[in-house]
Amino acid sequence: MNKFKRKLVFNELLEEPTKKFRNQLITCIEDLSNEIFYEIFDYLNGCEIVKTFSNLNFRFKQLLYSSSLLIKTHFYLFNYDKMINTSNDLEIFSTEIYLNLKILSIHCSDNIIFLDAYRWEKLILHYYPQLEIFYFIYYDHMNNDNQYSTYSYGLNQFSSSFWIQHRWIFNVQIDNTDIKYMIYPYRNMWYNYILEDKNIQYSTSTSLKLISFNTLYDDMMINNIKRILVITQVYHLNIHKIPTSICLLIRMINILPDLLTLKIYSLLFDGDRGLNMEEFSIFCTKRSRINAVYVEVLNNIHCVGILIMVCHYIKHFQVKHIINMNIQMFLQIILKEITHRNNHYLHSLCFHETAANYQTIEYLQEINKYEQLLVDFTIKRINNNIYLQWK
Repeated sequence: MNKFKRKLVFNELLEEPTKKFRNQLITCIEDLSNEIFYEIFDYLNGCEIVKTFSNLNFRFKQLLYSSSLLIKTHFYLFNYDKMINTSNDLEIFSTEIYLNLKILSIHCSDNIIFLDAYRWEKLILHYYPQLEIFYFIYYDHMNNDNQYSTYSYGLNQFSSSFWIQHRWIFNVQIDNTDIKYMIYPYRNMWYNYILEDKNIQYSTSTSLKLISFNTLYDDMMINNIKRILVITQVYHLNIHKIPTSICLLIRMINILPDLLTLKIYSLLFDGDRGLNMEEFSIFCTKRSRINAVYVEVLNNIHCVGILIMVCHYIKHFQVKHIINMNIQMFLQIILKEITHRNNHYLHSLCFHETAANYQTIEYLQEINKYEQLLVDFTIKRINNNIYLQWK
């Protein structure tokens, strides 16, 4: 009995400070330790943390600056309550965000001043010195007069040493009449191993990707590309999931003299318009700089010769899907065109083979032995790709 009473008294004594703590928790949240707040912050995103805690008092402001918080949270900005209509609004907005920001993503449109790269550089250096990842998208739309806003900030602003050092890459997409300018962290592409110098890769990384366009309005596409060239040089062209006519391809390459690589879905012959050999002869005098070509779907043997003729300095040719011909025929056509065009640059070939294995390599070696297609060559398999290289 005495033992029970002693236990009861002890529990009552223990419960008393617990009640006090509960009362303090309700009325005085500041008594909680920083560690508890860090645990709370783990359940909130960056915007919620700043909106809730930044204006309470000095202590919470210091918590948001804390390096411990940086380990636990990323701060993404996709949609903010304030509409940012001018660069001044953007700078005012930036003063509300803390210097320890690591990741920033901004989407904007309808104000060409957002394409002033030098202003972005100053803003990031001043307000976000610890920024590691930067995502930026600017949507360039035509106005009611079918015109784009006048751009007057200089060529290749987003390819300066500041952007190269951060490995933030500037790229462009065309989706019908809309143009989308983007910045995101550098990523490896299919052509990376061709350009061995990393500094060259970063400085010549700007690519143009065509997502969607009406093939009946070639002139509109050409005008869109000319608009882009006011802002940046383009070194890589990717025509995504859109079969492209030969004539349109030639026109695009003609106005993109700095192209180093070309990736297309498939090549179309021009049907009723016919193949304009005059355009071919005019183009071939310009000698494009393209040295790597990737074709998603190769469905016509004549496409090989046309691409080799158009891309006179091609060094690497890559195909994902070969239609209407076997590997032996494909190799014969490639090497025949090299000889016929007197091309001394092409020395690397890659094609995709779903069932690629060592038997495939042996088969190709046997073909070469009897056909005498190549002399002094190497062949290897990486995943489902077969690579041939020769001198």
